[in-house]
Amino acid sequence: MSLLTALVALAADPVPPSSSSGPGPGGASARHHHNQGQPFTGWPLGDLEAPGALLAAAASLARRAANGDKELIFMATGSDANSLSVTNNSLVTLATLGLRRHVMLLADGWQTCEVLRAVLYGPCFWSSRMLRRQPADSITLRKFWDFRFRFYYIKKKYMALLVEGGYAVLQADTDTVWMHDPFRMLRLMRDASLVIMRDVGIANAGVVYARPGSMSALRLLDEVAWRVQLLQNHPEIVARIVPFARPPYYANSDDQSLLNDAIVSAVLRNRTFLGSTARYEGRNKYNPAGPDWASQPEAQAHKEQLRAMWKLQKRSSVVCPWAGAVGPSSRASYVRLPIRGGDAVALAPRSLFAHLPYSAGNAITHLTAARGFAAKVATLRKMAKWDPLGSQVDAPAKVDPGAAEAEQAADAAAAGKWEKNAQEKRNATRLRERIIQREKRNAHTPSRPVGESKRLAHHAKQHKESQLTETPPVGAGGKAGGKKSRGGGGRRMLH
Repeated sequence: MSLLTALVALAADPVPPSSSSGPGPGGASARHHHNQGQPFTGWPLGDLEAPGALLAAAASLARRAANGDKELIFMATGSDANSLSVTNNSLVTLATLGLRRHVMLLADGWQTCEVLRAVLYGPCFWSSRMLRRQPADSITLRKFWDFRFRFYYIKKKYMALLVEGGYAVLQADTDTVWMHDPFRMLRLMRDASLVIMRDVGIANAGVVYARPGSMSALRLLDEVAWRVQLLQNHPEIVARIVPFARPPYYANSDDQSLLNDAIVSAVLRNRTFLGSTARYEGRNKYNPAGPDWASQPEAQAHKEQLRAMWKLQKRSSVVCPWAGAVGPSSRASYVRLPIRGGDAVALAPRSLFAHLPYSAGNAITHLTAARGFAAKVATLRKMAKWDPLGSQVDAPAKVDPGAAEAEQAADAAAAGKWEKNAQEKRNATRLRERIIQREKRNAHTPSRPVGESKRLAHHAKQHKESQLTETPPVGAGGKAGGKKSRGGGGRRMLH
């Protein structure tokens, strides 16, 4: 059975009446969204490039959390049958958590949305800004160009715009399995406005969370989008970035390696292209004419940058809200990499964003290690999580009063710790200001050399001792305490 046939079969299965509170204005059932037109009011044709469309779509889909966060899940899919099957499977696991209605799904074109709107439990969006064809000739695009490269720029750019618009956005690849609501833990990690899946090197661009925070965090997202766009459209710019690069340029535009260099740049406060751009201009399987990377001074500089960055890391821990249901551990440890504005990039603990092997104790499992469609399907079947034609109707939220109280207590403790740290930072800032002011005042007071000060202190001490030991002068009448003689009967010599 082809995917299209399967989707038609799914469309024939009516959405239960209980789903009247589904996504979109008015809560219309999913299979009639495109007929009623309600979810597309304000963003004509589903194009997120229409004026005001992106934030209007986000407003209709986001969940307002108790702490005020406007939470949104952002995913993207290609148009081929394999991509759509994996996407549907991920959406089914989201529905079991009641999160399907909060997904902004970005397709690779309006034609894909036309196919999906008949069956999706929620709207489908596309972007007229998205690339339609290979934009330039580089080794990267020549060897690897496929639909994924069309999304690298637009996903990070839209994510930055959504965060700037006040949304807490979790951008996730579609080859993911969702077992627990990740926002429950993310709300407690207030010491970082960026939380990213950890990977070999630094981070994985497949699962990235960002909420409104410092300007440095927002610039980091913008930086990744800018680098992707720059290297996809202008591979010749590599010659201005890498001294030893020669055409044809590799011009790596993979969003993950670019993200890692952007993180290093933000932490060290010095923009670098060494790990994502310079390294790939050296000799490799696809660029045999390049020079040996290990012999270049840039290779050593890159190692030194990574060492400097890791020296700045901080360790934190967070309560795992679902730990009681799957295991004994109630806290999860993670790394924070500090950036400007008192903010940080957090590398998520495994219980939040995980690679294979799969565990029921992880909120999201990313199947990046299963290469290719067949491998992913085999892995999902082994996990008993392959159900691309399952229901996308959100399951009712499970309310556990005890768990809710524990989570609220943990949230309050985290908020108290955050406020305590903020107060300590304010106190440290005031102390530094007082020290600076005192040093400025002292700078205007002439100071004696160290040797001169010691000599004067020594003479002052001798003078004080002499006053305590000398005999009082003898005045007229031979009694002590009389007036001093102006002649030779003055002070006696001390022996």
